[in-house]
Amino acid sequence: MPESPSSDRSPEAGGRHGSGRRFLGSSLDDLERYLLTPEAVAWPLERWEQLRDFAVGGMQSPGLSDDTRLRWGHLALSAISRKEPSQTPQQTVADSAHVRAYMIREFGASSADEARDLLALCSDILRNVGVSLEAGARLAEGWKSAPRDQMLQLRRIKNMFTPLLPLRALLTGDESAFQETLAWLELVPRLP
Repeated sequence: MPESPSSDRSPEAGGRHGSGRRFLGSSLDDLERYLLTPEAVAWPLERWEQLRDFAVGGMQSPGLSDDTRLRWGHLALSAISRKEPSQTPQQTVADSAHVRAYMIREFGASSADEARDLLALCSDILRNVGVSLEAGARLAEGWKSAPRDQMLQLRRIKNMFTPLLPLRALLTGDESAFQETLAWLELVPRLP
């Protein structure tokens, strides 16, 4: 049975998403409410990972209304933030950047919605890079012979910036964060 565009039923309940079996039949409203309870705080990492995957499926479900898909996207970002203590800051930012960049591509940039604020996304990534652009370019030149920890650092940088590649045309104006992001995007193909 097809979903109505305004449905908030979980994407799995409609048979379109294979992960997140624990959430089968849960509505978006139910999940949003449940995340505010003390029980949700005690969830193990795997459960947050499942919810993130599940919510991304909802965000990408073309049969749902844009508003509902955006709510699923926000739910995915909430799950990512709950996973944060188990990851490096760069891993969290990369995970979040994928969701936020998708939301911007599909629904447009919006300074009224932090999740779709392109300037805020670029600034978040730049704050977590950990090296200057010049140092990153130097490290990129010799990454094949670099120690494992440097390769991982460069890989994390690449993972943070890669979601912005399809948004490159939107990075216009005098904002220094846009200019610096564009410079990093030029470096991305040279990173491991």
